[in-house]
Amino acid sequence: MVLRLLVLRYYLKVPESKITVVTFTRDSRFDFISKVVKVFTKWGIPMDEEKGKSFVRTFHSRILDFFRWSPQLQGAKAFEFLSKDPIGEDEEPENVLDLRLNVRQLNLMDRCYQNLFETDKRFRELILALFEHGIGVGDRLNPDDPENAKRISAIKACSDRDEDVCQAVEALWRKAGHWPLPGINAELEPVTLFGKTFHAHGYAKDLNAYVVLGLDANEPDTIKIKDGKKQVKLSLALHMRRIFFQLFFSKRVLYFTSYADALHSLETLRGKVSGVPKFSYQVGGDIKPAPIMEAFHSCASFLENLGLAVPVATKGMDFKKNAIEAKFFEALGIFWPAFEDFLSNQNPPVFTFNKMFSMFNEHAEDNFKKIPSSVLGAQMVTLVDEFQDCGANTISWLRGVLGELRKRELNFHSPSGLICPSLMAVGDDWQSIYGWRGSSPKFFQHFKQYFPSPKTLDLKLQQNYRSQQMVIDAAESIVKHTRGIPGKHGEAAHPDVKDSNDPVQLWDRDDEQLVNLVEQHYERGHEIMVLSRSRRTLKEAGQLISHLKQRASDDKHPDQIRLMTYHGSKGLEADAVFMLGDCEQLTSSDWRNQAYALAKLEMNGEARAYDLAQGEEVMRLAYVAITRAKLHCYWFLDESKGGAKSFPKASEKIDERQPYFRDFRK
Repeated sequence: MVLRLLVLRYYLKVPESKITVVTFTRDSRFDFISKVVKVFTKWGIPMDEEKGKSFVRTFHSRILDFFRWSPQLQGAKAFEFLSKDPIGEDEEPENVLDLRLNVRQLNLMDRCYQNLFETDKRFRELILALFEHGIGVGDRLNPDDPENAKRISAIKACSDRDEDVCQAVEALWRKAGHWPLPGINAELEPVTLFGKTFHAHGYAKDLNAYVVLGLDANEPDTIKIKDGKKQVKLSLALHMRRIFFQLFFSKRVLYFTSYADALHSLETLRGKVSGVPKFSYQVGGDIKPAPIMEAFHSCASFLENLGLAVPVATKGMDFKKNAIEAKFFEALGIFWPAFEDFLSNQNPPVFTFNKMFSMFNEHAEDNFKKIPSSVLGAQMVTLVDEFQDCGANTISWLRGVLGELRKRELNFHSPSGLICPSLMAVGDDWQSIYGWRGSSPKFFQHFKQYFPSPKTLDLKLQQNYRSQQMVIDAAESIVKHTRGIPGKHGEAAHPDVKDSNDPVQLWDRDDEQLVNLVEQHYERGHEIMVLSRSRRTLKEAGQLISHLKQRASDDKHPDQIRLMTYHGSKGLEADAVFMLGDCEQLTSSDWRNQAYALAKLEMNGEARAYDLAQGEEVMRLAYVAITRAKLHCYWFLDESKGGAKSFPKASEKIDERQPYFRDFRK
């Protein structure tokens, strides 16, 4: 892309004012600008960071330009840019793709939520139904399911230790000052589950409900209890007993897992609180529950990234009669348009980025008509990096911009000839790993379908200037099973690594071996990355190698050892990479499958297109993780994290007979 810019600027004399480079994150933007400055300076073209910022943009900073020209929209704020500190909030956050909400954003959502709860009867009914469900043990489970049948085989052992488990978690609640709760008979209540004795922690007579306590999220996951001659994690023991309640207990249960929320939940049920219920809800297919406002925001963002209007999409979904998920999406369909109206009525008005893109997508002809040609002309030549991470909303915006440029017949007369509107897309569909957020490699794989042109040139850049060949071959052996652009194969080209031949090493999870290997590579002066999909695993690994991290800090090389998630490592590299854990699909999602169908994102008319896409994405995630390594890659594999046996795992594609793998597993 930098060399393409050099051709445009040096040979074709296209000014920067007619060029826009679009990246996804602030870090990638400034990394790209530094490369442009370096290359342009060598060719005698005046360039510095400030000038680079004028034409190297993120999607999000660029769409704001479309608002600054309008008297009605001038001064509008982006919801995603709102910071907890209003001072300097116009500065783009490090990663606008991070869906976590800060205090100021949540405050806006909560104000709208309170107002809607008080004024909309149907919304209030739905929220109360979701609230009651949210503090239960969860949906009933089917005992005939093979996964549950396997768990039932452990029910006697779980029953034998149940009283100890109850006392251990109850002690934590007492220590935190949140047990007993008012109006609860705080004595262990024996209950029978599948003929075995378990216990509830108490009984609320006025609510006709048993109370079961869970582990507060702020408690460490390292707490263990005795189980015969061995020890088990308290979190695992509590998880198993919750499953048995879901399988075999039909009476009403209040399941509390938060010190902070338990009393509020009881008061809400008793009608003593006038405010809106604060509770968590686990949307189908999610790994864990989220606070209701964050659940709304996450689902709405996913639907809009697919190019769907939230109220239309929620009405287009079909759930079983009386299913709790139907109530959640009905409530979301009421809340989201009300929230967008609420934001637009702020002073100054606030819009989500998805709303901004939808206001200037390919169907927004009236809005485009009002845009001065000077604003559009800055995208006479558009270059997009990491194109495989685009969602339908940004694709529709790009199509809208290019369509309007052609409609107005805008072009640029350079000394070298006529420059017409063009689009350069750079990406790798094997690195598409954000499907859970709503992106899809389909737009890159079928580029000509979405961006028809009299002439399109395909270039496969297959020389790899990072990794040695065995790392490349091992990674490709995992990802080649996915649907993608055919005929791709990376070739090691960097002179420092192309003659190296170290296979990717496969190990069972072995903490001692991990520490030894990290220490060996540190002694050799190598840059090291320790990766996992799980932040919890990274935290454990950080504790194991804390002495090495401290040593690196003392040696003035704090970044020589980095710990990050597989997703977070994208775009980075190190001499030695340590992968902890598999890449596996953990869940299935009915509503996301329905959303994929509504967005027409099926590849070949699949019935469960999102699930299929996620199964392929875990292979691409493994590819991304492995190819962070320049020289050495170690993959420590442990037991499955809980996905169904039928769900894909990247490790299943390993062929240990191949020379690019070396298997040290027992």
